[in-house]
Amino acid sequence: MLAVLVNPRLRRALAEIIVEADPPLTPAERRDARRILDQRGMLTPALQLDERRLRTLLAADRDDPQGVDRWLRADGRIDRWPRSAADRHELLTFLVERLLGSGEVLAEKELTRRLTTFTADPNTLRRALVDAGLLTRNPDGTDYRRSPAA
Repeated sequence: MLAVLVNPRLRRALAEIIVEADPPLTPAERRDARRILDQRGMLTPALQLDERRLRTLLAADRDDPQGVDRWLRADGRIDRWPRSAADRHELLTFLVERLLGSGEVLAEKELTRRLTTFTADPNTLRRALVDAGLLTRNPDGTDYRRSPAA
């Protein structure tokens, strides 16, 4: 969550989604919410989001990454490729669980679009998921789905 708040584009997208979904605040509710955020050190004296504080919190949170976080940047994209086969499988399993729901079938174009949220090279990542047995595809390569074992 901290990584989302630090990234201006993701923060804006999240805010738009929240604003569309949630009812408007009354002036009193807005004052109380800002007071709470300020008490927690999330706001600057000008009542703006304190990005420096958020980055400090994020860095502290990332000092000793665990699990797949070892290979992901703060924005959730792949930072580096794991060396061991077991670690690669762990990362690929994590990714396929976020890419497709159980029973969901995607056309290659949509799968590629989703893969670009994790990497600049979606074709290599798609091949890695298929080679690892986590994705299956039609013989003509048009549709992809999670493997039953994934």
